[in-house]
Amino acid sequence: MKAMILSDLLTVKKYMRQQALLYTVIVIALSVFMGNLYMIVPFLGVMMPFSLAFTLLAYDERNNWEQFRLALPLSRKNVIAGRYASLAIVLLFGIVLGLAACLVVIGISTLVPGIPERFGLSANFSAQEIILSTVAPIGMIAVMLSITLPLIARFGMTKAVRYVPVFFLVIILFVVGSGQIFTFDFTAVMPFLSTVASMMETIPGTLAIAGVVIAVGTVIYALSCVLSMKLYAKREF
Repeated sequence: MKAMILSDLLTVKKYMRQQALLYTVIVIALSVFMGNLYMIVPFLGVMMPFSLAFTLLAYDERNNWEQFRLALPLSRKNVIAGRYASLAIVLLFGIVLGLAACLVVIGISTLVPGIPERFGLSANFSAQEIILSTVAPIGMIAVMLSITLPLIARFGMTKAVRYVPVFFLVIILFVVGSGQIFTFDFTAVMPFLSTVASMMETIPGTLAIAGVVIAVGTVIYALSCVLSMKLYAKREF
């Protein structure tokens, strides 16, 4: 598993630097002109692992590394576990990079007169919002990769890219059209939503919500890894 992680990280090392610089410049510019600091960490936390995941998978298929890797003393379970672990590391890198970029924007806004008022950043410094924007990528990327990676493990990169957009489209259409299919009683969940809203007003409450997001995201990601192992074991090359 360690060999797989090192292989993945060495493969994307060059692209990580390039994409980190590109995405950071883009998201800092967008955050300043939109007056929203809290888009920085989710943007980098999601874009870095998701884009680099497809880079790794494309390299595997183009260079036939999948078949070569299976000739080494690596089991298919090691390959999948290593790939999930390496993408988790990239996710953490994206989050740390996002926090650093956020601090840069805050520093510039503090040191340069007129910047906060002009771009609406002066009212945006909130510890609770920073915490929630930090854990948001974990929940988002856990769902995105947990859907994408099992499909690729079963069908391969070329075939899976045909199914992934369709899969997400079906989910979106289901969510949008669910209001016409099901009747939701929102009054039943209002007390829960009110409790969550009140928790978000305090640091301890926000940390509790963050802990739940991390726990749920980790469970979803782990279950996806187990599913990918089973699908990859049945795949023929």
